[in-house]
Amino acid sequence: MPVTSLRKACVRPPEVAKIKIKIKIKIKIKIKIKIKIKIKIKIKIKIKIKIKIKIKIKSRATAARVNARSGWYRLARPGPCALPPI
Repeated sequence: MPVTSLRKACVRPPEVAKIKIKIKIKIKIKIKIKIKIKIKIKIKIKIKIKIKIKIKIKSRATAARVNARSGWYRLARPGPCALPPI
């Protein structure tokens, strides 16, 4: 009598178990890869936001310097530089 005939009907063969284990491992690997990709994307977005903030700060600072050099702020304030009233 062959060995397979002694096996119970409810027990799955080891070949099927091995195949299912391989499939589960592949699925877990794909999930880990997707998570890593999402983390990298979030990091890139955070870096871009930080760069934009730095650019805004620099542009505001340079605009303030240009305004200070041109004397724009003096025209708005009354003082020795302002024209006398008529």
